[in-house]
Amino acid sequence: MSANKYEEIAQAAIRLFQQKGYHATSVQDIADEVGLQKGSLYHYISSKEELLMKIAHQSISGFNRRLEKIIDMEVNHREKLFMAVQTHITVVAANMQMTTVLLREAFSLAEPHATIIQELTDRYLDLWTRIIDEGIAAGEFKPGNSRLKALAILGACNWLYRWYETDGPLSADEISKVFADIFLDGVAYHKPGGSIPPS
Repeated sequence: MSANKYEEIAQAAIRLFQQKGYHATSVQDIADEVGLQKGSLYHYISSKEELLMKIAHQSISGFNRRLEKIIDMEVNHREKLFMAVQTHITVVAANMQMTTVLLREAFSLAEPHATIIQELTDRYLDLWTRIIDEGIAAGEFKPGNSRLKALAILGACNWLYRWYETDGPLSADEISKVFADIFLDGVAYHKPGGSIPPS
């Protein structure tokens, strides 16, 4: 199997799933997009769901890896939360089609794929919760339901895929700083001179 051809097929699936939705996209649509006969496409993939699984797994695994690196950094928890927000928003903005597929279409996966993606998604939420829990324990963050706070932050950040425009008035970096300021204002104890770490 040609790795380049498989990647071309995966990228075509991302575009089509984002534009039309997973259920409205047929295998024939994907074959047409990459210039193959439908039968020939099955030399590269076993099913349309295989492509959705690959896309979702690659996306959520990438989010997890980035956040794990932030958690391992020797910085305070305010800075970790700031970097987590900035990184999440930057990745969403830079990969709008793939992120849209993950957030909007991955629910269409059947078992065992659905459970695999759910476990990775739960892992990501656990990592966010850990940052907040450790910040509370260190006296940097206000006490409270850390999981609920993590869900609120992720909900706001993920909604970016519905309204962000790459050619809009604000860059992803500018948006991430505004969001981080809002979240730290709600989660962290105030420090003199502002609520977010210096950029």
